[in-house]
Amino acid sequence: MTDSGVSPPAPDSFRSVRAQAPSRDDATSPSPALVELQEALGSPRSGWILVHGPAGTGRSRLLSRAVQARGGLLFRASPLGAEDLLDDFRTLLLERRGTLPRPEGPGFLPEPGGLPGWRTLLVGLVDQARKGHGPTVLAFDGARWLLESRRRWASEVAEALERARRRGAPVHLILVLDGVEPDLPHALPPPTARIRTGALDLREAARAHGGRDPLEQYALWACLGGDPSRLPSGSRHPGSESGASSAPSEPNAGSHGRESDGPADGEGRRSRWETLVAARVLAREGDLFDAPLRELDRVFQKPARYVSLLRALSEGPLDWPGLRARVRGVQTGGQMAPYLARLESLGVVESLRPLGSPEGSRDRRYRIRDPFLAFWMGCVLPVRSLVDPDDPWPSWVRWVRPRVSAHLERCLPRATADWFRRHARERFSAPGREVGALWGGEAEFPVVGWLANGQICYVETEASGRRSGARVFDDLAEKMRRTRYGIGRQARTPVLVLPRGIDEGLRRRMAREPLTTVLDLSDLMGTVASPGAPGWVEGPSAPLSG
Repeated sequence: MTDSGVSPPAPDSFRSVRAQAPSRDDATSPSPALVELQEALGSPRSGWILVHGPAGTGRSRLLSRAVQARGGLLFRASPLGAEDLLDDFRTLLLERRGTLPRPEGPGFLPEPGGLPGWRTLLVGLVDQARKGHGPTVLAFDGARWLLESRRRWASEVAEALERARRRGAPVHLILVLDGVEPDLPHALPPPTARIRTGALDLREAARAHGGRDPLEQYALWACLGGDPSRLPSGSRHPGSESGASSAPSEPNAGSHGRESDGPADGEGRRSRWETLVAARVLAREGDLFDAPLRELDRVFQKPARYVSLLRALSEGPLDWPGLRARVRGVQTGGQMAPYLARLESLGVVESLRPLGSPEGSRDRRYRIRDPFLAFWMGCVLPVRSLVDPDDPWPSWVRWVRPRVSAHLERCLPRATADWFRRHARERFSAPGREVGALWGGEAEFPVVGWLANGQICYVETEASGRRSGARVFDDLAEKMRRTRYGIGRQARTPVLVLPRGIDEGLRRRMAREPLTTVLDLSDLMGTVASPGAPGWVEGPSAPLSG
């Protein structure tokens, strides 16, 4: 697949991550990330391995599992000074090895205080491994703190790796860094392997959050996202290597979380998914209460401009002019560029290019990677001062719920693209080859799927109910006539994503165009709707009715 779609090799677009969780049916199998890391550690050549990805995507869990299996050493760095970190590393070595390693040969003079420093310790571990007396795997979780606290640390690591190479010591060093494309120290040689972690896919995330029918599953994914760190308590990340997942538990919502099939004190129908989200996000005791602000404050010294960018991007994918128009205080693109680049490098924001555009094209749109962050920035942040964290349900009904319908609608193309990338075989005869979006002067499509058999699927989504199924079909047909993308392909297929289902007008049009395919939430989520399951209802008080 090309990097204009959702293909794994794409560095900066609508792509899948390399370390997705396995399906629920295969939850007892090792995750692809663990398999890849184990293969790298099994290489007879020494070198270092980069494990990276956005925060909360299971990097530390992956590292612990791999190091434990190899009997290696795992050092978890903290935001401390250089001397404190060195003391902690010595403590680890004394506890696990019983002694502080010393290298062989001249060139290593006694250091102040008589204790070995980083260079002596790292080279000493290499010499021990060469003799079979030491660990062959040495991992540093939070390597960022080591690199920031000691300027020479990367050079000392590089010296130890070079010594391992020259002496044939089977040493594998693992560094864990933040972000999708972290900046690597120039002193280090290229890594022998890169392992990227990422969020659960659409279906796994929805089920891990406790969704019981397609509507509930989709809404929970759209509002809570797929990062493993945000699975509800009692739910295990399906990609973890310790076995099958337990059933996710519901958050303790107290008196505000009563599940009801009827109206709740005049505040509208209290659907289960809304109760779950409100209890976790709006309640003071909720585990996700103000979580995005805490994370941004931890990562950035001055988060104000970053929050402004993310609030603008919560409206959906935006190009450069769209961002400049929505971010206050920005006069030129140069003022915004470094902040956006930083968000992209950390995996908070991702850039998209239209299908068929050249790799170096500057025609890009940006969007928030995590649906939860987009939900919080667009639906919670603007009314944060109006929310009563001690009584969240009325606040949800009055202030948050009216904004949720638009968010759920904005997430529908993302969910559809995920379906084409992973599950297109369920309705078509071939898997997805390229999946992405099209925009420009001819026509705009939120999703286009080019299947492996050459079939081109042009997608139109409609969740709001403002257009009938027949009108959606007519709009899509008109756009297909205008676009030149895919011209010459015999099977140019209109695909409509309609959570509300097929109406009679659409049924008649489908009879004239037999290739037309309609997907609903049951298709996207891979779940059969139960009898009497709720439908998608638009309204100021009930974006999705339970």
